[in-house]
Amino acid sequence: MTRIGLLGIAGRISTTYIGQRALLIYHNHPFFELAGFIADDPADAGKTLGEVLQDRWQAEEPLPAKYADMRFLPADTAVLKNAGLDIVLSTLAGPKARELDPIVAAAGIAVVSESVGNRLDPDVPLIVPDINADHLAAIPAQQKARGLNRGFIVSAPVCTAVIVALAMKPFIDAYGLKACVGTTLQALSGAGKTGVASLQILDNVLTFINLEEDKLHTEVPKIFGRCKDGVIVPDPRPYTFTATRVPVSDGHTASITLGLERKPDIDHVKELIEGYRGRAQELSLPQALPQPLFYRPEIDRPQPRLDRDQGNQMAVSIGRVRPAYAFDNGVGIVAVGHNHGRGTYGNAVLITELLVMEGLVG
Repeated sequence: MTRIGLLGIAGRISTTYIGQRALLIYHNHPFFELAGFIADDPADAGKTLGEVLQDRWQAEEPLPAKYADMRFLPADTAVLKNAGLDIVLSTLAGPKARELDPIVAAAGIAVVSESVGNRLDPDVPLIVPDINADHLAAIPAQQKARGLNRGFIVSAPVCTAVIVALAMKPFIDAYGLKACVGTTLQALSGAGKTGVASLQILDNVLTFINLEEDKLHTEVPKIFGRCKDGVIVPDPRPYTFTATRVPVSDGHTASITLGLERKPDIDHVKELIEGYRGRAQELSLPQALPQPLFYRPEIDRPQPRLDRDQGNQMAVSIGRVRPAYAFDNGVGIVAVGHNHGRGTYGNAVLITELLVMEGLVG
């Protein structure tokens, strides 16, 4: 069993929910033993999970009793070197991740960071295991440049980028890409438990989400980039996104228009979409679906309420496939995926599984 730890689950930050949901997945995972919890606040170091999480546990299911008496470790390289951890899943907010994730990596531990803090560093792979597992080739150069021994940092993208990139990938592979224009309709839970005031969103659509368009404009090209000389070179093709918040509980929707290099075969999109397989499928990762993408032929699908739970929330559903006349060789699609089940903790757990199966930890 690979010994895994969690950082950022103490309930003091907006991304706590991601780590707490991951804890429930790792609780009965075939690869991992939950072996340590790291305090993102020094005040929590030495306290038990039961003490710290009694009024800050956000998941619907209770905290498994076997972890209640485990104590938070301090975020200290010297202490963590002796903790016996192979991987840490970090779900910290951006500035805190830039501070603490390198401390963990310096202890010889692989860090999977579900945070904006490290995503754009050129030597940090930004991974969707179904798409760009080959970017892990940047790890040795990262270790050399940062003076790391066994440790390293791999990042997970923002949830919308995961869903958008998965929906685009089979079309890019089959027909090439010239340009992309997209609009996201993002669920309320993407903003955290207290992220959107009810009187703002009731009977309304919020047509601006702070920093979300910046993330899409930088992260999607990095996902579709290439690893060269130990760094990730982003895809240079033009991408334009508009990010909006809609009164939907869970499930992000994206309307995407692609300008392709070659004319797409609209009559065979079901085979194109449902035939897609990536490295996650090749390796049969436990959290991965054998078929990650589903085609919806109905004129009014996919919809978040009807399609977000497809494949135990790990699938992306794609429909409304049609010619887009604004581009030569244009195609328009609508995609729906669960913003957390697929986009945050689902993708992050997949990355930890990928690291094990690729022989990079354990």
